[in-house]
Amino acid sequence: MEGQRARDLVDLLDEILWRFGSQSSEGYCCEDISYVEYRALRVLAKTESCTMQNLGQQLGFTKSGATRIVDRLERAGYVRRERNEDDHRVCCVTLTEAGQAMLNRVVGEYARRTEASLDRLDEDMRDILMASLRSFVRTFRD
Repeated sequence: MEGQRARDLVDLLDEILWRFGSQSSEGYCCEDISYVEYRALRVLAKTESCTMQNLGQQLGFTKSGATRIVDRLERAGYVRRERNEDDHRVCCVTLTEAGQAMLNRVVGEYARRTEASLDRLDEDMRDILMASLRSFVRTFRD
């Protein structure tokens, strides 16, 4: 069946997301934020300052969708908005110290959990896994 390979991939991805996600019955991903808020923090951590429009594009949301995400993160004290010095109509979003600290804790915990599993693979398999995942992400991101 032609679509079976795609269905198998969906099943595998679902299993990976469940195993590596940090779910709670309240809908939080990590500490007190949702998964999309976590992803927004990850995007912001990779940029010095990010416009609302750019953040929305990187998350796959409209500018208004990104604004709602930033509203929640700002109330939690994880991000702050700043007006662009050259164009005051443009709003840039940056991580606060609290946002960076929370992100460091969450990523550190994910890394600790993942390291134990990676240690069970031999070095060649770890290299193959990492190369395959990088290629996979590039394929589906582009």
